Amino acid sequence: MVHAGVTIGFDEIVRRHGGDPARVIESSGLQHRIQPVMQTSEITLSAFSSLLRAAAAETKRPTFSIEFAEAFDPRSFGAIGYLFELAPDMGTALKDFCAAFELLQENTEIGVETHGDLARITYSVRSGTPEEKSPDAEFSVTMLGAAIRGGGSISDVCRIDLEHQPNWERDAVPAWLGTDFRPNSTRNAIYVKRNSLDRPGRFKDAYLYGIFAERVFDDLRHMGSRNDIVSMVVELLKHAGSSGDFEKVTAPYVARQLGISARTLHRQLAAHGAKFRELKNSVLLDSARLLLSDNRYSVTEAAFVLGFSETSAFSRAFRELSGLSPAQFKKNQTRCCK
Repeated sequence: MVHAGVTIGFDEIVRRHGGDPARVIESSGLQHRIQPVMQTSEITLSAFSSLLRAAAAETKRPTFSIEFAEAFDPRSFGAIGYLFELAPDMGTALKDFCAAFELLQENTEIGVETHGDLARITYSVRSGTPEEKSPDAEFSVTMLGAAIRGGGSISDVCRIDLEHQPNWERDAVPAWLGTDFRPNSTRNAIYVKRNSLDRPGRFKDAYLYGIFAERVFDDLRHMGSRNDIVSMVVELLKHAGSSGDFEKVTAPYVARQLGISARTLHRQLAAHGAKFRELKNSVLLDSARLLLSDNRYSVTEAAFVLGFSETSAFSRAFRELSGLSPAQFKKNQTRCCK
């Protein structure tokens, strides 16, 4: 899951480039999910990447992910973003951001290290398909570069590594990102001049920094218990999907696997702001999208893999969650990837 603040400002950038945000949401298959998502605090990686791909197609700008990231305000992430902006210097800001990143996004490795005159910030999502991870990587690496650079020199950013081969030409990238660009690397990374980390934070304020630091790291300490119950439920649901039993998995079944009652399961999930049905729907939608994005699977085969007894039941469930039929989703995926 990804912090929902990542979508703040999305509509404005789409309109700035002549696109229609409503069409973007429709073609990404999220029109019936975007409002519920924004009322919570998370959005799936698949949903975020679908939005970026659909926006690139709608605006006819393959570099949309980069342009959105360049204009993104880190404070949209809430307390973590403010902690970044209020830090005494960029080195501290990055160290805090990496340490607390799991509050923003799960299954992700992020870190900062120095090598001689350079500092390297690495970023890699451990799960998801290349199609899901690529737009997110372009956004995240650029966002970090823009935040570090701030009002600094254009030469502060020295090199960009991406795990994938982007579908845009190098000369389409903003000049400050085009110094040394290396696609198909082992991980996503951005290299900056080491002395740029000594630059004061954008809104350096020791008092407010202390307040936000206490809040962020308190949230981080309490995250362990949430991860235990929520991640265990999600893993059981993913296993059910991969073994073809997804339609049969219920809260009582999951509770039995965990050695607790269904009532206790619901209570523990609620204590951490989660609901069983929402988790199941999220896993179902992600699994279905993954299968439908693969040309090797027809709609019927995807339904069978997920354990649905009838294709019509799968199609009905997918439409209720995404607003599109499986066939429409496959058609949109084909159009976006051309």
